[in-house]
Amino acid sequence: MSDRIYEVLFIADPNLSEPDVDKLTETVQGYAEKEGGKTQKVEKWGKKRLAYDVKKHREGYYVLLVVEARPEMVKELERRMRVADGVVKFITVRVDEDLKKAERRKGQRAVEDEKKRAKGIVDRPDRDRDRDRDRGDRGDRGDRGDRGDRGDRDRGDRAEEGVL
Repeated sequence: MSDRIYEVLFIADPNLSEPDVDKLTETVQGYAEKEGGKTQKVEKWGKKRLAYDVKKHREGYYVLLVVEARPEMVKELERRMRVADGVVKFITVRVDEDLKKAERRKGQRAVEDEKKRAKGIVDRPDRDRDRDRDRGDRGDRGDRGDRGDRGDRDRGDRAEEGVL
């Protein structure tokens, strides 16, 4: 099976110092490279508040790794992160399929645009923008005329109870 691209996001213990987080990041990178993976990118997002308490922590250091590796590496990497001190939570997502779909869509759009140009059909975003500007925020509502008095509306049994 060929190499795939994965995003590995993990949250480190907020009680760790910055050098300790760097050391933990290098350790996780080492796990991936030991299994034959290649690290493409490392992003340290810093200390952020968690949406909910995780292992009695309200915040943590977020670190994102983009790794190119075989699927077997993910299983081993996750096993090691599960037992590693300092890793509060982690998630691994395969992103190569999404990248392929995006490239395919981009290619299809380029072909469609070329066909439109060949037929003489040109997009006119400035025309649409001018039309929308004339309508204001709510669009063209037309002449609504005098709607007249709405009168007393029947509020049913709730009006008698004093609850509106």
